[in-house]
Amino acid sequence: MKIKFALILCTLLVDLTVSAQRPGTASKVELSATVVDGDTGSGLEFATVTILSKKDTSIIDGALTGPSGMFSTSLVPGDYFARVEFISYQTIILETILFPEDGSDVNLGTIRLVPESTVLEDVVITADRSETVFALDKRVFTVGKDLANRGGSAEDILDNVPSVTVDIDGNVALRGSSGVRILINGRPSGLAGLGNANGLRNIAANMIEKVEVITNPSARYEAEGMAGIINIILKKNENSGFNGSFDLTGGYPSRNGASANLNYRKNNINWFVNYGVNHNENPGGGYNVQDQSFIDETSMSELRRFTELDRSRLRSGLSNSLRLGLDVFFTEKDQLTGSLLYRKSDDENESTLIFEDYIAEAGDFDFAPLWDRDISDLVRGEGRDIANTISDDLLYSVTNRTDNEFEDELDFEYNLNYRKEFSSREHNLNASLQFRESTETEGSELVSQFRDDLPGAGDPLKQRSNNTEGQENWLFQVDYVHPLGKDHKWEAGLRSSFRTIQNDYIVEEEVNGSYIPLAAFTNNFVYDEDIQAAYGIYGNTFGKFSYQMGLRYEYSLINTRLLQSENGAENKREYSNLFPSGFLNYNFSEEFALQASYSRRINRPGFWTLNPFFTFSDNRNFFSGNPNIDPEYTDSYEIGQIFYLDNLSFSGSFFMRHTDASIQRVLIADKVEATTLRVPINIGTINDYGLDISVNFSGLEWLRLDGNCNIFRNQLNLTQEETDQEIYNYYTTARNYEGSPEDFRSVYDYNLNETDNITWNGRITARITVWDSDLQIRTNYRGGQQTSQGNSNAVATVDLGWSKDLLKEKNLTVTISVRDLFNSRRRNGFTLLDNFFQESEWQWRARTASATISYRINQKKSKGGDRSGDYGGGGGGEF
Repeated sequence: MKIKFALILCTLLVDLTVSAQRPGTASKVELSATVVDGDTGSGLEFATVTILSKKDTSIIDGALTGPSGMFSTSLVPGDYFARVEFISYQTIILETILFPEDGSDVNLGTIRLVPESTVLEDVVITADRSETVFALDKRVFTVGKDLANRGGSAEDILDNVPSVTVDIDGNVALRGSSGVRILINGRPSGLAGLGNANGLRNIAANMIEKVEVITNPSARYEAEGMAGIINIILKKNENSGFNGSFDLTGGYPSRNGASANLNYRKNNINWFVNYGVNHNENPGGGYNVQDQSFIDETSMSELRRFTELDRSRLRSGLSNSLRLGLDVFFTEKDQLTGSLLYRKSDDENESTLIFEDYIAEAGDFDFAPLWDRDISDLVRGEGRDIANTISDDLLYSVTNRTDNEFEDELDFEYNLNYRKEFSSREHNLNASLQFRESTETEGSELVSQFRDDLPGAGDPLKQRSNNTEGQENWLFQVDYVHPLGKDHKWEAGLRSSFRTIQNDYIVEEEVNGSYIPLAAFTNNFVYDEDIQAAYGIYGNTFGKFSYQMGLRYEYSLINTRLLQSENGAENKREYSNLFPSGFLNYNFSEEFALQASYSRRINRPGFWTLNPFFTFSDNRNFFSGNPNIDPEYTDSYEIGQIFYLDNLSFSGSFFMRHTDASIQRVLIADKVEATTLRVPINIGTINDYGLDISVNFSGLEWLRLDGNCNIFRNQLNLTQEETDQEIYNYYTTARNYEGSPEDFRSVYDYNLNETDNITWNGRITARITVWDSDLQIRTNYRGGQQTSQGNSNAVATVDLGWSKDLLKEKNLTVTISVRDLFNSRRRNGFTLLDNFFQESEWQWRARTASATISYRINQKKSKGGDRSGDYGGGGGGEF
């Protein structure tokens, strides 16, 4: 079926293209000109020349200039005028085009465009290329000027994008909400990882051109991602001749890498290649303190266990990423792009867990159970301080558990994109075909050793796990945009994706010299996902008002199978949804605009959410998926405005989101096994209200300030009976629990509460130019927040960067940066259940320092606006 679908799609594309290129029968003449820079006289490639009717200002024809600034088009003589545009240059209007009576060709001569210091298309800011560009429907974060991220990864970049936060485990949130859709060049990509953060950590920052943050996507975009879409644009250039850049990075802890971004353009062929190799070591660690009531299976009496867990981990790995391809310009209006992406990563990770268990009856401890405390009275670090006061007479066991893990991953991605422009640049057809495949192999050797002078002593325990995972993805997409005169347009598109993942997971334990599989942790999980989509958009303009309405239809078929289960454990889910969107704009002036918008979004349970396999590195605290989970749906409303002065840009948005069937990871304490499990559960509705403010100031020659602040209220509303039933259903279907609902709570402790938070996140970046060099200081703050089972504490960090250009042509740049200057990026929080207390602190990566040398060939540091284009990016702005 997939092959037939591809053949039908390709046939339709060919028919559309051939039909669009049939010449007309009217007598035409050739119109030509040359567009140049008014200061230097050099040709401007990709300037836009639009021919319009004087009668009704409708678009008659248009073209892009070639490498030397030349353009030409054929059209029937008439009463026309021309508009010539190029980003960061003043627009020129040619009021009249004179056609000779003898029907000879027309040459408009040389058209000189004058650079301007200020442009208001996306409110691009002045002579020094901005880090953040504001638009009503998105914000664009330009990576090149961010000194703190030189030599870093995509994860580092996202953690410094306004409104975006990345937690200690690499999970991405937008305006305080998870469920963010991450795209590469406007499409899903293996570079972003297979449902985890490892992919982002393996993308070198030097490969990234910019990041688009789309907070309220239109029907043009796939509906996945409740909080919005983050689109990472990789570097590519289309300047004539050979140009490129090379980066070399060294740092501590080991943070070594090299990358190259090269382009070669001659005539109608443009070659590009990006390559990056990195070797990183990331030490991390933390602690976990638990105070828990549990049932002694021997005496059937209720005891109390106080456990202090120390964690240390060293993640090290070598990764290679290669992206290469070419653009073929058949004509000024026909472009075909083919690209190949290859990534290979080899990781070796070492972790050590040290458990100290104190076990006795509740009254034998000289302090009251911590689960009886009010969470507002708890102080960060208090659990660990109490651990240091417990009498050694209650020490039951000390366990040292080591995990030596290897992880090898190989990704391939093939892309073919075709773009056809018709009567103008705005009238276009885009078609793409993508195939992705990846394989990942993980293996661990786990050894638990016990202190032999304590009651809980035992023989060393040896275990091992192996996980082999493979994935295949097909994606077909067609988008067509058709202007209807000057002020309105319609747009339509089709999208079809097919995805298959197979995960073969086995855990074994040594018994009498032989390894025996542990059935509870071993299975072969297969995930199939087919999603078909179609959308339509219409927009119009009336004076200062403009609007856009869109509707997207998506059909989802998701099927999972546990191949080693007795009945195959097949779980098939099928649903169809409509996703409307709407935008209403009012432009008060060129400096001030206001927009209201609405969209409906979905968060489908994916591979890891549905996968019921356990993690096994920590054999007391597990994570698992839930095959019973349902999608969550979000209605998103937003009112935003942009205000621009000579040296100040201000963007503010008020947003509101309502989410049904909210997916939350719930911690469940097993009072018999004395273990914990985190599992995703649909537990109610969430209402989010917030204010998102961003400000850019560049009024002083030596100082630039960028600030962003998100203040939001988060409300979680629960129906306790429904939540209890969801958790009980999970255990009966996925964990084979056979007891009654009444007995369930005597074994499992989870205790969920409604929440109502008001908190904030913010960052301020100052760039100071001194002694012909740049110094950047960034402060980040993420506020504390109440959760359904406890709270998370605030985190504040500081990053530093310094950069200086060298050599006569200033094509060599040295950058020194320090991430997390005070080593304070640690997640810390509390969990309180009916008979369970936990304080945890975790640091994924300690402070890092690095130095990067960048060398550019035939590239000058960008002045004026961003002329690099949006190569396959996010689909452009709205009305």
